[in-house]
Amino acid sequence: MTELDLFDRRILAALQQDGRMTSVALAEIVHLSPSQCARRVQRLEEMGVIRSYRAVLDPAALGLGIAGVVSLSLEKHAKSNIQDLQREIAVRPAIVECLSVTGDSDYQLRIVARDLREFSDLLMHSIVPMPGVSTTRSSIILEQVKPFAALPIPEG
Repeated sequence: MTELDLFDRRILAALQQDGRMTSVALAEIVHLSPSQCARRVQRLEEMGVIRSYRAVLDPAALGLGIAGVVSLSLEKHAKSNIQDLQREIAVRPAIVECLSVTGDSDYQLRIVARDLREFSDLLMHSIVPMPGVSTTRSSIILEQVKPFAALPIPEG
């Protein structure tokens, strides 16, 4: 784990709220000079604590009216099976997240689509036939109660 001081934690909290924040605005929040903030941000990036910056898009504004979660189990857990499946998942933009999990299934996929028909087509013609898949279970997301927004930053 990376050692973070109070100023690093303040910087990370602020950037999780607004990744486009200028060094001047950041300096006002964390009570450091803009140059100190810029150096700290660069160090946090180089250390890999800050991995990237991106825009958070509204799926509905892009015409993606359906989101769902698919639990997927494998027939066999051979290394080649897992690698083939992960390659198939990686090339499908509609699969926006894939997690390897414990429990009844091996993977959880989060999928977005324009409508139920597109979701069904993706599931039935792309996901179910993927190499090594034995079972799938899907659920449509009715409402996103708490979207992923920020990681909790552990105290020093």
